[in-house]
Amino acid sequence: MDILNYRSTELTTLMAERYGKGQWHGEGLFSHLYKEGSLKGLERHETFLANADLAGRIQDDWAFELPQLVREQKEGDTIKALLNYPSGGSSESVFIPMHGHNTLCLSSQVGCARGCTFCRTAKMGLVRNLKAGEIVAQVMHHRFREGREIRNIVFMGMGEPFDNLDEVIRAVDILSHPHGLALLKRHISLSTCGQGEGLEQFGKLIRERPEEAYQTLRIAVSLNAADNEKRSKMMPVNRLWPLEQLKLCLQKLPQSKRKDGLYFEYVLIKGVNDSREDADNFLRFMDGLVCKVNLIPLHGGENTPARDDMDRFHRWIREGGRECRTRKSKGKDILAACGQLAVET
Repeated sequence: MDILNYRSTELTTLMAERYGKGQWHGEGLFSHLYKEGSLKGLERHETFLANADLAGRIQDDWAFELPQLVREQKEGDTIKALLNYPSGGSSESVFIPMHGHNTLCLSSQVGCARGCTFCRTAKMGLVRNLKAGEIVAQVMHHRFREGREIRNIVFMGMGEPFDNLDEVIRAVDILSHPHGLALLKRHISLSTCGQGEGLEQFGKLIRERPEEAYQTLRIAVSLNAADNEKRSKMMPVNRLWPLEQLKLCLQKLPQSKRKDGLYFEYVLIKGVNDSREDADNFLRFMDGLVCKVNLIPLHGGENTPARDDMDRFHRWIREGGRECRTRKSKGKDILAACGQLAVET
């Protein structure tokens, strides 16, 4: 699957180094790969019509195949896919039809090192980072192997994307290229538990490469408590980057100053982070930030909130002047909802 690791410009360089060809053939190869989902039929692409031998050499050299599908599970229209990679390890992705468009939830790692107490992925620990091509392959599976149209991408599956930012950004570049899948960056969301170093690195990337429009990517922060003591118990990352430092990181990002740029994910846990004081702390934390709230119920266990608990907290946030949506839990019976993804290692 190595060919999926290359940006369009990098394929052009590769074509020159390996085959003595240039931009025309590099862009043609990239376009065919992401329009067809395969190297098959490359000789029929307009770029290679006069050079079928070259097309055959490329097909032989790369022998491209998508990763093995271990299983798919369905709950209604929600579909969870488990893929096994040739280089080792497996990850899950979730296809979610939503209000006239489809969202694909991607994994950036096998497992996760961040140890959030309410998350099944955390119990795996970190096995390894995924390469950009392995992230792209999750999209390719759903788009080409299964024929599913995708508009939105959310990096909210297994792993902390900002712990693997270089490969995640490379995957974003590939997925959003206009000659390929042409997914819009404003339809791509990067989720984080509050990894301050990665957020600072991302801010630097935005400033250094404005032409790439990374400022249009959405950021979703899994907050879950706006009290340092409480959040540190739930999310060990808060001991490294406490709330005050996290907020400073967010304030430096252009996403915190525009509509639909910054979201807070708040997993409501009954008896833990659902009091009026918790809501007031959350509202104070959001002061000075342009943001929206996604309220998510804990899935399973004695601390699962009732609908009345969700409605009450939702009302407090709305009364505080913040837009808040209560997310319906899709796929929880197949362990495909937020915080439920995990595989045997």
